[in-house]
Amino acid sequence: MDTLPGVTEMIQVWLEKVFGGDSVPSYELNKRTIDTLYKLMKLNESKDRDTSLVIDDLRQKTEEYNSEARRLENLLKKINLPVSNLSQSGIMSLRTLANVALLMQTKDVSETSYLLALQHLHDELYKTSEELKREERITQTLIEKTKSAIHKYNCLKKAAEDLQEQKSKQLPEMEKRAKESGFLHNKAKEYKEKIIQFQNELVKSKADPSIYHGSLIKNSEELQALKSQLAPLKSKLQTYHSLPPDVSLTKVKIEELKQELARLESELSRRIDLMHM
Repeated sequence: MDTLPGVTEMIQVWLEKVFGGDSVPSYELNKRTIDTLYKLMKLNESKDRDTSLVIDDLRQKTEEYNSEARRLENLLKKINLPVSNLSQSGIMSLRTLANVALLMQTKDVSETSYLLALQHLHDELYKTSEELKREERITQTLIEKTKSAIHKYNCLKKAAEDLQEQKSKQLPEMEKRAKESGFLHNKAKEYKEKIIQFQNELVKSKADPSIYHGSLIKNSEELQALKSQLAPLKSKLQTYHSLPPDVSLTKVKIEELKQELARLESELSRRIDLMHM
């Protein structure tokens, strides 16, 4: 096939020729439609060529039959039986036989030639009928495919319009989010650089690792654990304080608890001091 513009021009010229003086119906200019019309154009041109050949053959047959008619007329004259002497019915029969012979393209007017011509005509009629049915099926298939293609095109066009509309509506929000994302990315980069800077400063200052965030969290957890341990000891100590003062064992227990309590309070104070450094 030629280039698309050249094919389109050929199809337009062919359609104008087919529709004669009438206006050519509008049609969608896409590859599928152009391919379909191009196939129809080629098929039509092929049929036109076949028809032209048949017409030329009929013209030749007409000349042959006219020549044969003149020959027969001369023969009739030679036997003193000119056409003018035939009855009206005979002339009509002669004309009918000549027309039938011309139509069926027989080589002569014998009965055998007529029967063979009739059989050939019947075969041609059957072939033409089958060809017509086949072309009708092809045409119907092409029409259905064209309708389906138009429907798909309309659906795709509608989907594209919807997407364009959604894009127009969401574009400001997307631009806003892109700016926010860029801002957050820059901030994250800035914070990362500051963290590295602070870590380097901590290393240079030889700071005690115990004041790092992770260590402080751990100390806080241990502090809470110490507080949890102090609570029952204080309660138990309060119980021992309520005992009679002359109980020696009680004094020993109280002293032990005081020492344990003092140790835990000292540890608690140390932890608190570390957290406030």
